[in-house]
Amino acid sequence: MILLPGGGEVVGDSADRRVEILSDHDALHVTWSRFGPGRDGADLHVHHRHTDLFYVLAGELTMRLGPEGEEARVPAGQLVRVPPGVVHGFRNASRGEVRYLNLHAPGVGFADYMRAIRDGRTLTYDQYDPPADGGRPPSEVVIGPPVADVDAIRVREGRIDGGAPPGEPGHVRSLWVLEGELAVGDDVAGPGAWVQLVAGDDTPLRGGARVLEITTPADAAVEPSHQS
Repeated sequence: MILLPGGGEVVGDSADRRVEILSDHDALHVTWSRFGPGRDGADLHVHHRHTDLFYVLAGELTMRLGPEGEEARVPAGQLVRVPPGVVHGFRNASRGEVRYLNLHAPGVGFADYMRAIRDGRTLTYDQYDPPADGGRPPSEVVIGPPVADVDAIRVREGRIDGGAPPGEPGHVRSLWVLEGELAVGDDVAGPGAWVQLVAGDDTPLRGGARVLEITTPADAAVEPSHQS
């Protein structure tokens, strides 16, 4: 699957905010977002059953961490990994636009939650108010270069030059093209394109590109969402 820039499923679109769903595979739900200056994001909350990650593509994202919402500024090219149980929120506190990817591993219904907000429905998934005990310490949040390696997800930045295998068996391999071009079958993915190869897909990758590479177990547990 290839999504060219702007080709995701739109779940929010206004002058100061646009959100697109790039992936709703059970193993990995991903959105691309654009926030205008001063735009608020999510209030403080906590997840119990999945890891929440943010990769800043352009501008500066402000993370709010812990029950007091202590702020941390995250510039372009940096990855934020929030483990389950850590209270967090985010916003654009800068004077410029911010663009970022938000990754949920496993998905546990995040994409459906965003669709429900768009459609005016109520849907609950793995998101809760901050617990009375404050949750796990915010020091467990990792902010830095795009590298993550935990059970639910692996993230790295690297290059693909020439022919490349589709990835390891039993995993979903997802790529965000940062620079260059990738040919996948008869399609070409340039900067800002999303490429996802599911387990069992033996389509080779060709070309030369710098990418953000995301690997998730294909058999991630699926948990039902509840709506009304």
